[in-house]
Amino acid sequence: MTDMTDPFSLARELDEFTVTPGALGFVVFAVLGLAVWMLLKSMTRQLNRIEIKDQDRS
Repeated sequence: MTDMTDPFSLARELDEFTVTPGALGFVVFAVLGLAVWMLLKSMTRQLNRIEIKDQDRS
């Protein structure tokens, strides 16, 4: 059990090997990646619909 008077007692017990992102971290990262991919796909589709008319420069 940790001593509640010392605010850093829990931090001393944990290190970089005991704290990992786990499955939830992977799921969140995968969902963010999927959202970015869908947004880029949608943006590309919208940009391809734009028609730019040539203007006379004379």
